[in-house]
Amino acid sequence: MNWYETNSGFAPSRDDLGWLISRNGDDLRGFTGIDASGWEDSTWILNAFYELPSKGPVPTHDELHKSRIGSGDEEPLIINGVNLDEMTTATGGGLGYEKRPPVDWQRRTWAEMLVRFPHPRPADGPPPCYRWFPATDFPANIELPTEGSMSEEDFTELINVLSRRTPAAACSMYFAGLTSTFPDSPENPVYDASLLNLPPLLREASEDGQVFTPSNIWPSDRSWLVYTDYDLWATKVSGSTELINELRMNPLLETFDWAPAGSANRTT
Repeated sequence: MNWYETNSGFAPSRDDLGWLISRNGDDLRGFTGIDASGWEDSTWILNAFYELPSKGPVPTHDELHKSRIGSGDEEPLIINGVNLDEMTTATGGGLGYEKRPPVDWQRRTWAEMLVRFPHPRPADGPPPCYRWFPATDFPANIELPTEGSMSEEDFTELINVLSRRTPAAACSMYFAGLTSTFPDSPENPVYDASLLNLPPLLREASEDGQVFTPSNIWPSDRSWLVYTDYDLWATKVSGSTELINELRMNPLLETFDWAPAGSANRTT
């Protein structure tokens, strides 16, 4: 039995993805999440980096991983006789919802990390993700953002902001195919829940295995949209200019106004 089956706060929704897909211009259901336009403004909430301060040199994630394999502490990943560890780089990145690490781990901003670990990005490159950084340079005392999900710290603060904008605190949620442990039939791809129930539910669920924050969240009046893609290190929030400016000014969130080539970007 999955965690959603034991929680009465989740129920099949009367809403569907038709309106969202119509704003996306895509006839297919998003298997990584659904982006959409049509709101006054938007910004990206950047997933967190954390660092455990060290007084001496620290090996990179890849060096540490290969050292453990060499010492026999870890087994190499061999599939069909091919040693994938000899062909790949261990970056230290991960997937899914992550609880905040212990207090001795210090949060680092993307603005800081982009200076410390510069990497060329094409002007028409992707939204914030691992491709913004080099694959091999991160020391093992730096915890990289995870893909496909907000972290506990950021998700909790975002929900706090949104719940003030949505007094009834009710929302619809879509879990994309790559992130879902929910039933995913064409008839009921969307679920309803209380916004305020989501952070504690995810904390509880994460004890049992890999969990993701919803790929999309929206209120009944569709006045805002949260979009978290399986392949990215950031979450896009769209809505009124007032809401988006509140997120930009929030001291607990790091935002970035990413847009395709030719548009202005802004970090806060």
